Amino acid sequence: MNCSNCGTYNNPQSKFCIKCGSALNGDIFNQNISSSQNYQQPIQPQIQQPVNNVQIDQNIQTENVSTAPLNYFMYLIAILLKPFQCYKEEESKLNNGKTSFILALIVTIAMTLLNLIQTIISTVRIPNYSLLDKITYSWQWDNLKYIKWVEVIGKNFLIYAGIILAITIVFYFGGLVLKKQLSFVKSLSISTTSVIPAVCGAMILSPILGMIWSPLSMVCTIIGLVYSLIILYELMNNEFNLEKDKKIYFNFVCFGILAIAGYYAYMKLFMAPLTNELDNILDFFK
Repeated sequence: MNCSNCGTYNNPQSKFCIKCGSALNGDIFNQNISSSQNYQQPIQPQIQQPVNNVQIDQNIQTENVSTAPLNYFMYLIAILLKPFQCYKEEESKLNNGKTSFILALIVTIAMTLLNLIQTIISTVRIPNYSLLDKITYSWQWDNLKYIKWVEVIGKNFLIYAGIILAITIVFYFGGLVLKKQLSFVKSLSISTTSVIPAVCGAMILSPILGMIWSPLSMVCTIIGLVYSLIILYELMNNEFNLEKDKKIYFNFVCFGILAIAGYYAYMKLFMAPLTNELDNILDFFK
């Protein structure tokens, strides 16, 4: 150790400096005191409480799935190819009220536009009959002025929206009667999904195939309607999970109500104007 008086290095076991003779004990004591004063307690590392990362990841994943936007165009196509698998894959998104209402609005607008296109074509495409029973068609675009645009668009929009809403309400209240938990949003999603094949069959493929051979038009319409009924039946029953006997009665009642309501609406909206026109023609000959 070094002497505090002259700085000479001494043997650690020496009690006096070999050069100046100063005592080294005090120096040792002072160094110990100084060392003890400068000594600091070691910093204890902070231990964090363990976090359930798996649960957090699951919550984040569920939140992202439910709030993620639905690819409506791809969904409409996938329903025609794999309806049940597609619905199950997108079920979490369709439980969102905004997504469900947007889907219903898109399908309703699409039906309205398709009907408008059919109205325009039937108005300007005029058949011409010859003596040889040969039919030719001519396009008379001046006939567009005879179309009541507001009535055609507004009336059909309300009709198609009413169809989806009627299916939704019937099965929603049917679930309440059976004390089954089926939200209105989910009922709306299933109803809108089930309508898609009927729309494609009756309003897209049927007019096109009808130009080739008229019976194909009716066949395509029936296939689309049956396909839609099967989708509606399966998706609703998966939600209610009824026993076999209850399932038969429940669907019989629900489809019966829809059939009666549809027939009544058809007679009021479509047949009544035709009946009035026939009455006017008969009154003319009286």
